[in-house]
Amino acid sequence: MSNSNPPWTAEFAALKSDCAVELAGLLEEYPQPVVYEVMSEMLRREMRDQFAVSFAESQLDE
Repeated sequence: MSNSNPPWTAEFAALKSDCAVELAGLLEEYPQPVVYEVMSEMLRREMRDQFAVSFAESQLDE
């Protein structure tokens, strides 16, 4: 499998449905603002890491 496709295409659809299920479960257990704050922070970190890797790889290609 080549890495030419961005990681947020097919994989994203699967992850999104998994996240929706997990999120629904968390919202039943915890107050909404707490869940959203934690999820936002996790997403920020994940996206920052992914873009850092993508950027580093793009620099190697030049």
